[in-house]
Amino acid sequence: MSFVITIGCEYGAKGNQIGKKVAETLGYKFYDREVVDAIIQEVGIPKDIMEKVEEGTVIAGKGAKGDVRGSFSKYADLTDRAIHVQKQIIRKLSARESCVIIGRSADYILKEQKPILRIFIYSPDETRIKNVMESHNLSYDDAKLLIREKDKRYHQRHLALTGSNRGDRHNRDLLIDSSLLGVEGTAEYIVSLANKVFREEG
Repeated sequence: MSFVITIGCEYGAKGNQIGKKVAETLGYKFYDREVVDAIIQEVGIPKDIMEKVEEGTVIAGKGAKGDVRGSFSKYADLTDRAIHVQKQIIRKLSARESCVIIGRSADYILKEQKPILRIFIYSPDETRIKNVMESHNLSYDDAKLLIREKDKRYHQRHLALTGSNRGDRHNRDLLIDSSLLGVEGTAEYIVSLANKVFREEG
């Protein structure tokens, strides 16, 4: 049986670092956004298509037999095809082995899967800005602007994939402010919770 932990996070809340630490501690496979996106590109969805999906753009495609009216394939709309492929990849990764998946709306995509632990990590805006200033060597204003752009992009992507608001708590089992315990402490807390939840599920 494979156990899955999905971690959604606000940009600058150090969710990626926390997720990696959780995976290392539990001995799970770790899939962050870059790894998932690389797999998506490998199966034939170009990066520019996924970027347009994130922006909420509807991309028209050609039919299975060309542009002849009435012969459009199921995924004549490339937006639908890109979304379908991403969902399939997330489901296959989660079914293959125990893993931690960062972002990519995995909490929603895998909502019917058991056992699963769905986490969302956030932090106060000032903490996020400070973290991004340090990690990207940016000024206060530039870090604040980058966070605003990332928040908008992630919300659009989640909406396109799920039709729901990214802040919907009903697709999460735990929401935690990473500034309370830091990276190490938050990871330890999630590991402790996962061990308890998965022991009961198993």
